[in-house]
Amino acid sequence: MELKDFGKKHVFMPDATRGAVRFLTTQQLKETGTTAIVTNTLHLLMSPGVERMEKLGGIKKMMNWDGIVLTDSGGFQVFSLIHSGKWKGKVHEDGATFKSPLTGDVYEITPERSIDIQMSIGSDILVAFDDCRKTDLTRKEAEISVDRTVKWAQRCKKQFESVYGGTKATGKLLSCVVQGANYPDLRKRCAEELSEIGFDGYNFGGFVVNDKGDLVLDEMAAVIENTPSDKFKYAMGVGKPEDIRRASKIGYKVFDTVLVTRNARHGTLYSSDIEGEVLRIGNAEYAEDLKPIDSRCDCYTCQTHSRSYVHQMLKVGEATGMTLATIHNLRYYQNLVQGLS
Repeated sequence: MELKDFGKKHVFMPDATRGAVRFLTTQQLKETGTTAIVTNTLHLLMSPGVERMEKLGGIKKMMNWDGIVLTDSGGFQVFSLIHSGKWKGKVHEDGATFKSPLTGDVYEITPERSIDIQMSIGSDILVAFDDCRKTDLTRKEAEISVDRTVKWAQRCKKQFESVYGGTKATGKLLSCVVQGANYPDLRKRCAEELSEIGFDGYNFGGFVVNDKGDLVLDEMAAVIENTPSDKFKYAMGVGKPEDIRRASKIGYKVFDTVLVTRNARHGTLYSSDIEGEVLRIGNAEYAEDLKPIDSRCDCYTCQTHSRSYVHQMLKVGEATGMTLATIHNLRYYQNLVQGLS
């Protein structure tokens, strides 16, 4: 896929937090049909660090990856790690300051710094730094989140254009994140104000499911309806097959989730042979099952190994089992999104 075509057809991006999809080589990743990945700005900032990333030639050279790389802005990690108290730090009007749990070093991320880091990583698609919060915000808190997100997005675009020359000079894309928690009118306002600034893509940020596990379709629709129709729409974190299909119907084309690979490592696989699509390979019923995980799947795992083999490898903790399960789940998702286009 060429960058200019990104988001014109449906695309699923697996999580490659530190420059790899866990348990897969780059070649194995390519063979799943994956054309784009998501890397993690905060984790790459801490290790290997900005200077070393530049010396290594950026993430694509480091990985020997010729596909598309999207870097998150760091906004969600700030929420999940700092707001939750897992990392020591604070969010302030200018950005976020936090301490590395590995080295104790103190880092500060501002909108400008987020762009600089993503440029050093060498990604193809950058994401503007946003003020991500939990879903059950008061309206006042959600308004603060929206105001901050818009201000920070403006600063990100200014940095991208004034320092690096923008899309024209870099050949890269800059997307933004629409916040607003569970208030459709705030999602609408945020989408409209970000559209006035102008970006190459518009991403639904925050949490895409409610406390019942259902997609927040009204809030998601507000983003689609109030952003330019010719720009890609990215449903961040949408992962269940049925949720991807629902989000696709209202206009989203780009998806990512850690669930696909995480579930694989824990034995939750996907199969069109199973009602509900979920196959729990660790169950005893698969210990002597010689069928492939999915009779319709063309991945390496399904073409060469049985359910019983994957069951046994995972049961005894062999990395081979995690590799085979990850290969299958990623291929299943690539086939899923290809079928939507």
